[in-house]
Amino acid sequence: MSVAQLATWAIWGAVSHHPSRWKLRFAVLMSGLAVSLQIYDFPPYEGHVDAQALRHAITVPLTYLWWSFIRDDAAFLTSERLKNSKKSK
Repeated sequence: MSVAQLATWAIWGAVSHHPSRWKLRFAVLMSGLAVSLQIYDFPPYEGHVDAQALRHAITVPLTYLWWSFIRDDAAFLTSERLKNSKKSK
């Protein structure tokens, strides 16, 4: 399911002309890395960091980036709809 979700967002980010699509593309790329770490689990390196710890370390900043994209998307859609409503009058 993660792969299907990431593929859907990657396709939308590729064909979209959204001003913040770089955030989406970066989030998809890093989420793919996090999914890879979950699939290809490895034991702790020198007893300190394992794949699960790295996955969690990657996903924490991605949460901020994802919500930043959502905020930008809401502002973009609102401004586009306001422009379209003014044109139709």
